[in-house]
Amino acid sequence: MMRIPPYYRQPGWQRFFAGIIIGMIIGWFFFIYQFGTVQEKLVTEIKMQETTIKEQKRNIEILRSDKDELNKANQKKLTVQEVKIYFKNDKALRLSELSLHELRSQIEHELTPIMNKPIETVSNASDLLHQTIQNKTYTVNDKRYHVIIKEVHLYTTLQLFVEIRLAD
Repeated sequence: MMRIPPYYRQPGWQRFFAGIIIGMIIGWFFFIYQFGTVQEKLVTEIKMQETTIKEQKRNIEILRSDKDELNKANQKKLTVQEVKIYFKNDKALRLSELSLHELRSQIEHELTPIMNKPIETVSNASDLLHQTIQNKTYTVNDKRYHVIIKEVHLYTTLQLFVEIRLAD
């Protein structure tokens, strides 16, 4: 049977084991200190980043609301810059290009009062616009025509898609 030698009685070995235990204790305290400082730095860095993120989110919300307000204001300021007339049944009536041009210019002449008016105003008066164009008889080359508005696209350009009919 084997026995552990009695090293604990010799002062050299006692100093060696005491040194190992004291070194482990000092190393443990050093580890705890280093871990604590690293953790403290990380916690302060995270808190600073959270504060920065909150400030940035607040700035983004302010900028978005300002942008939305500016877009609404600019949209109210938009005006009708151009009027375009498209005929849906010009091929069926076999009208010449000159006749179509004259008819188009007469309709555009009727729409000159809405030029440079705010889009919102023109949109609110769309019924009046329909009645103005549809209730008028246009004379081109001694023939009388009525137009019926089929589609209206309104933005900075007013696009009218109309159908031409011979007047009775």
